[in-house]
Amino acid sequence: MARYHPIMPAQLDWHGNAPLSREHADIYFSSDGGIAETEHVFLQSNQLPQRWQAAKTFTVAETGFGSGLNFLCAVDLWLKTAPADGQLQYISVEKHPLTPTDLRRAHSPWPQFNTISEALLDDYPALVYGLHRRDFFNGRVTLTLLFGDAAELFSELNTTVDAWFLDGFAPSKNPQMWSETLFQQIARLTPAGGSFATFTAAGNVRRGLKEAGFEVKTVTGFGRKRDMLCGQRIISTPPKKSPGDGRTATPPWFRHPTPDTTTKEAIVIGGGLAGTSISHALARRHWQVTLIERHLQLAQEASGNPSGIVLPRLTADMGSDGQFYLSAFLYTSHWLNRLKAQDATLPWHPSGVFQFEDEATQARLKQLLLPEQIIEFCDAARATHHSGMRQTGGGLFYPTAGWVEPPALCRWLLHDQQPRITPHLHQQALTLHHDGQLWQVEGPDGTIVRAAVVIIANGDDAQRLLGHHALTLHRVRGQIAYLPASAQSSTLKIPLCYDGYLTPSHHGQHCSGATYDTHNSSTEINPDDQQKILTALSKALPNFDAQPATGGRVAFRCSTQDHLPIIGPVPDFDFYQHQYHNLRHGKPARHYPPAQYQPNLYITTGHGSRGLVSCPMAAEMIAATLNHEPALTPSSLTAATHPARFTIRALKKAS
Repeated sequence: MARYHPIMPAQLDWHGNAPLSREHADIYFSSDGGIAETEHVFLQSNQLPQRWQAAKTFTVAETGFGSGLNFLCAVDLWLKTAPADGQLQYISVEKHPLTPTDLRRAHSPWPQFNTISEALLDDYPALVYGLHRRDFFNGRVTLTLLFGDAAELFSELNTTVDAWFLDGFAPSKNPQMWSETLFQQIARLTPAGGSFATFTAAGNVRRGLKEAGFEVKTVTGFGRKRDMLCGQRIISTPPKKSPGDGRTATPPWFRHPTPDTTTKEAIVIGGGLAGTSISHALARRHWQVTLIERHLQLAQEASGNPSGIVLPRLTADMGSDGQFYLSAFLYTSHWLNRLKAQDATLPWHPSGVFQFEDEATQARLKQLLLPEQIIEFCDAARATHHSGMRQTGGGLFYPTAGWVEPPALCRWLLHDQQPRITPHLHQQALTLHHDGQLWQVEGPDGTIVRAAVVIIANGDDAQRLLGHHALTLHRVRGQIAYLPASAQSSTLKIPLCYDGYLTPSHHGQHCSGATYDTHNSSTEINPDDQQKILTALSKALPNFDAQPATGGRVAFRCSTQDHLPIIGPVPDFDFYQHQYHNLRHGKPARHYPPAQYQPNLYITTGHGSRGLVSCPMAAEMIAATLNHEPALTPSSLTAATHPARFTIRALKKAS
């Protein structure tokens, strides 16, 4: 997978309100007129908006977001000329993004774009490596920002691009970007007929695009530039190399299928956060969803705790788990903030979260160079300031983290998208059967409902429903304690995390927990576990006025071997066993056929103790796939959460 890199913001000099890159000693847009240059080079030369008049969706990709001027111009034109029900997918990469302050200054000369600029600045992501998705104008425009190296991050994409804006600093001043590797990735993502345009006419760019399978034309440039290049992908001229070959290629066993359905109707099995978040994500895209839940009410299993904490799980090496949970946190906290802005009654409390950590751990995490809006390293005095309660140790403060009421959130998600979501409560999904056209879900009294698409979101019961244990799910018992609030404890303003956690007072009580037990199946409150929770609390917070517990709750989390969730299409496990049985011999991936899957069957489960962070992003990952949108996560993280990953690991180790 791609290695995590700290993101360094652009270092700028200014000529008035026009930025200039110190690193490349080059301008971000033409001094002859930036808007006119964008219109001539990128919009007209890609024959926009003529091409998107009949398009339900249109995807533009860009090799340098820079000041965002191309984005502002493209969105402005799209909103004025494209069909009202169309969607513009705009994908852009930037190795050194501008800060929000610098973006605002760069946009100040263009008041005609104020509405678009303010929407972008309001939702501009933190400068963190990876993919960041933002929706604008009621879904008419979706921006996917990739912060990092262009060739590396484009190799992690699996989508189709209709038109390219090959921007960025001049090849003579930024030769690392204009590479053969980048041209091969551009070709991989572009179907026959897909176009490109670029301000440069440099020979290496012309040759690189031709070798990658593009027809390249030299046309009149803008302003003082005599020539520029544009053209389209032609199928008769294959690239010199097979695009996607090499270490970044997605192996066939992890390639997702293209959804095969003409209707926007789906069944979701499971009424916890995994099920309600995917129901909401699909309904927001105008799908009709039938939600099946075996209990009388939503969120009666692991999603039923009265409060839970939303924060990232950072690792010093930022491998697949660290990258996934950081991406999930950034997505989910932003998602919750957007919903809160829509409805102030949403049970989300973006208070920030403090986590006790020793100095050695803090030193390792400082090497990640994350921005302060994500993490602040605190001594005891700063911890006291943030928490509202005297602390004796330091650690990490996450300003954009917070806590949520999961049952209330699940109910809110369904209510928000009525009547597109039809809940069937107190209905047990006993069997799942495909009749060749549709899935049938049957309960004790026969067929409940039929649909082309089914998403399984019912925790560890997924293995029974699928009749297969290749998912290797584990049932983990967790117990929490309810502690009555006192005058002293009510001063706590934010959740505190240690070997357990403590939430602020809500309705007169704190929640503290949680135990982790893979061998106990009892649903009864265990007094010994209550004492363990209180002991951990008193050790971490010796000054906390802990009152005797008045009760608690037991729930069973669904977890996996590697503590990452299972997200995506359900494999045909028999096909995997037959076609990939000799993976242990180390044959190149190209010798194996593409994976086969159960038709239009998807799953989101195994979220463990971090489902509040991962469930919303998992929902968006599946919904984007079903709606034929660009992927929300890079291919390496899609593989890390793939439902067949444990099967593949077992086949590679088989003797």
